[in-house]
Amino acid sequence: TNMEFKRGRGFYLLVTIPLLVNLLVYLVPVIFMKVEPLAKLIFYYQMNDDGVGASFMRGTFLNFISHAICLFYLGVSVYVSTVRFHGKHRRDGMVIIMCVVLVLATVAAEMITKRNDLLNIVCEICAMVNYIFIMTINSSRDPLTNLYDRRTYLEDLSRYQDVVNGVIMIDMNELKFVNDNYGHQTGDEALISLAKIFESSIDQSIMCAYRVSGDEFTILMFQGKIEQLDEVVTNIREKMREGQYTAAIGTCFIDTRANDISFQEALRKAEELMYIDKSKYYDTTGHARR
Repeated sequence: TNMEFKRGRGFYLLVTIPLLVNLLVYLVPVIFMKVEPLAKLIFYYQMNDDGVGASFMRGTFLNFISHAICLFYLGVSVYVSTVRFHGKHRRDGMVIIMCVVLVLATVAAEMITKRNDLLNIVCEICAMVNYIFIMTINSSRDPLTNLYDRRTYLEDLSRYQDVVNGVIMIDMNELKFVNDNYGHQTGDEALISLAKIFESSIDQSIMCAYRVSGDEFTILMFQGKIEQLDEVVTNIREKMREGQYTAAIGTCFIDTRANDISFQEALRKAEELMYIDKSKYYDTTGHARR
């Protein structure tokens, strides 16, 4: 489905090869325990001087292979986070930044303290944290369109209302007609098609797109310019003309310096303009409004 990470042959190779390498890394010292220098090729355990316990020692060759494996898995999780979610939400990048900072700090700590057991642990923790983060982000997405869902929209309104200065309200035209005549699967495909248009049209560094109800979408702009808001609307309309489905659009820009309109008033104005645009569509096409 649209929400699934595509699992082709390349994906399985991406996961399987490091697993096999990791298995080889840990089996070599065991299988060749009594064969020099293979026993100490990658890593080994050396008895302490007091005869109590053993210390982990890096091997003479490929001694950082386990670190490379951990970094690989961390890189895959970061890749999924950035490519799949596009970093569109300001919290999306925080976990990635945290992981990178922790890994770099650990490398520095190992160099300073001469320890050799920190980086593995930190990479594994970061990979787990990133995995949990991906699962958490999934819960804030609309399962059909992969846009942010209504709950996230309401949370963002509450959290970032002071920095929102642009609103675009969108309502798909004739979704009921599509569902009744072509089936709900076609209706779902229509919603997905429009969602992709919205997602590809926005400036993801300052905007977020949400599916707030069945056929209604909202785009919020954070501290952007009116020209950027107008450009998004123009892009959306152009892409819809090239496609099969259309939607009514209403926008409102909030000039925070002039303090000319409140946020709630901007929402109402955008919604009003959206319904005017929808009326124009039905008047132009002559279709019965349903």
